[in-house]
Amino acid sequence: MHYTPSTIPAEAADALRPAFDYSDDQHVDDWITLCKEDKAQLWRLNDYWLISQVVRTKHGLAIDLKFSAGVYEPALIDEANAWAKSIGCVRSYFSGRPGCARRRPDYRIRSVTADKEL
Repeated sequence: MHYTPSTIPAEAADALRPAFDYSDDQHVDDWITLCKEDKAQLWRLNDYWLISQVVRTKHGLAIDLKFSAGVYEPALIDEANAWAKSIGCVRSYFSGRPGCARRRPDYRIRSVTADKEL
């Protein structure tokens, strides 16, 4: 289900909070606000939640699958990608933990993020 800005449920932030545990610089409340401002999209299928954002790339519009949490539902990724294609997106991508790439084998790895404690 793709939520419109006026239909975003109150439980969305708590449901997505675990996805933000892996980020040092992103906050769930900021992204829920972006969804309410129609600058990002909120999705849900059963207990799987997803935040996406349509971005302009060198190759055209793309959907960036930003954050997800809950019990993985591949059908929700398919739904988000179908919606993105319907509005003119030519690419779908995500950044995430290595396990995400195993769950989405039809995506190719294009970059890696590494960090080090100083």
